[in-house]
Amino acid sequence: MLTKNIWKRGISLLGAAAMTASMLTGISFAEGETYTQLTLNPHSKSVLEVDGYQFIDLNGNGELDVYEDWRQDAETRAADLVSQMTVREKIAQMQHPTYLPRADGKIAPYLKDYCSEYGIGMLLIRELNSVEAAATTMNTIQEYAESSRLGVPVLVSMDSVHGLSYVSGATVTPHNLALAATRDEALVTKLAEIARDEHLAVGVRMTLSPEADIASEPRWGRVMETFGEDPDLVTQMVTAQVVAFQNGKDGLNTGSIVACMKHFPGAGPQMEGKDTSPIISSEETLQIHLKPYYAALEVNVASIMPYYSVPLALDMENSAIGSKATLQDLLRDEMGFTGIIQTDWGMIWAIQEALGTMTGEEVSDEEAILIGVTQSRVDGIGGESIRLIDLMEEYTQEGKIDEAILTAAATRIVKVKFEMGMFENPYCDVDYAVSFVGNEENQKVNLQAAREAMTLLKNDGALPLNPDAKQTILVCGPRAFDTDSLVGGWSSAQDGLTIADAVAAYAGENTTVLTEKEDVGVIKELAQQADVIIVSIGEPSYQHDPVWGYDTLEIVQSQQEILEAAVASGKTVITVVTGGRPYILTWCDENTNAILEAYYPGAKGGIAIAETLYGMNNPTGKTPMQFPRNMESVNAQEGDVSFDLENPLYDYGFGLSYE
Repeated sequence: MLTKNIWKRGISLLGAAAMTASMLTGISFAEGETYTQLTLNPHSKSVLEVDGYQFIDLNGNGELDVYEDWRQDAETRAADLVSQMTVREKIAQMQHPTYLPRADGKIAPYLKDYCSEYGIGMLLIRELNSVEAAATTMNTIQEYAESSRLGVPVLVSMDSVHGLSYVSGATVTPHNLALAATRDEALVTKLAEIARDEHLAVGVRMTLSPEADIASEPRWGRVMETFGEDPDLVTQMVTAQVVAFQNGKDGLNTGSIVACMKHFPGAGPQMEGKDTSPIISSEETLQIHLKPYYAALEVNVASIMPYYSVPLALDMENSAIGSKATLQDLLRDEMGFTGIIQTDWGMIWAIQEALGTMTGEEVSDEEAILIGVTQSRVDGIGGESIRLIDLMEEYTQEGKIDEAILTAAATRIVKVKFEMGMFENPYCDVDYAVSFVGNEENQKVNLQAAREAMTLLKNDGALPLNPDAKQTILVCGPRAFDTDSLVGGWSSAQDGLTIADAVAAYAGENTTVLTEKEDVGVIKELAQQADVIIVSIGEPSYQHDPVWGYDTLEIVQSQQEILEAAVASGKTVITVVTGGRPYILTWCDENTNAILEAYYPGAKGGIAIAETLYGMNNPTGKTPMQFPRNMESVNAQEGDVSFDLENPLYDYGFGLSYE
């Protein structure tokens, strides 16, 4: 017996006219075959009844089209839908612009045009100031999309490289470099499952992760997003994330979010650490950097993102985004990838910049577009102006773009939407989202991850501190007083205890905690009152253009002066390091009593640091990279090869404990 579980906002199901089997268009089923009715949730379109089942009339023609029939497989539905699209609608499916919500929380008027009039296929969203705002915004986007001619839902994405990070109040985890220090695949899997479920709860169905780059160049500003420099560990952790995000190894389903793996063919070896510089100089090293991708293909990763850099082993002129040799010859033909090739943000600029730098030739917008669309044949085009729809339509009419290319791209994109059940119900439950996202149980796992990431690099007996001792502790240094230094980049603002606040909160009643951010004179004065000085150093939340620069891993001078003032006091000095690269800590190793490496430990990082300092958490983290002794060794390394630092201060896998 068929159990109906159907509701519709604003339209009475009882008032919907029953449709007969004769209204089916090109659909054939075995006699007597039965199906379980899917839950439908249309907000504006009518519902058809055919053969005792209900379907959403997405194109409003009063008939059941193949793409509207949830009994059909995703491939069949996708082919039918795209056959009904105009050239312009196919092009629109390929667009993946960015939406930044207004500060007042109101929806920008142009968003309705994007989703309803233009019919964009994908949308990147950032900076959502609450869970409720996130869920409400996603529902509004889908309502706009449902009102479009064909009723195609929008695949909403997020740069969520460490949890649902652009939603304030979500479970924002340690960055991947910190998770690599745990060596705990089960924990990484659990965090990815939490991230998946929180994405689903607010209606985000694509994460622009996992980060599969192997961090063979330690100066690169995006090392924080990687799982370090060991190809085997990177492969293990990335594969675990793909499986968790997509809810299994067999491809997408209704419980999936799309995993967009990046940055193909491996962006870790940026020359001299400079972002977008040429990468991967040889076929031998290329195979090392491709290892995570081969593993991810085995578990059916749905999307792959090429990077801006020129992959020298494959293409001596163009960025990976514009490289036929990289995306068609290698990724499609040799590796057999059939999913969505999603560009990094700014396809036109990337192609122009690469070709201009490598050949010295000026490349027009038109040339760049045609290279990306007709040669490298990307599917999703990230971050371009909506004007690209007009330009690509014009080039197609002029015969410069083969419509078959557009058909193939649009088909891949809508197919994943069918696989995830988005045409039947793209909406989320706002009340459920508010109750689930960032809940206590999820945050417990998050805190455990931060605890396991803590890596003790030096300890002459200064740690753990006794929280019950009669003592005065001075907490100083610029990274001790904001949560951004804990959460790291690719995040909205998150609540949490700073290092200074957490040290004070976990101190016993006999402990006095003094604080000063970075005034060296004040620090010198307060140091005379202290028994222990905790100096928090490191980088700010983003490292694409950090104060330390790309070309050095040395401690910035202002922080060095704080360290020297603390050591000069003759008191016990503990160095706490936050950030996303393996800094040169030789001076600290030689002059301070203990060094705790915390990486970017996430929203619960302040608590994990305090617990570790006071001995409530035993540090078990192991370095996911070699930590250099000096810049000479960094400058001498090859860049695209792992573990090639001469005489590192701390080798890969180093870490002390209290036990």
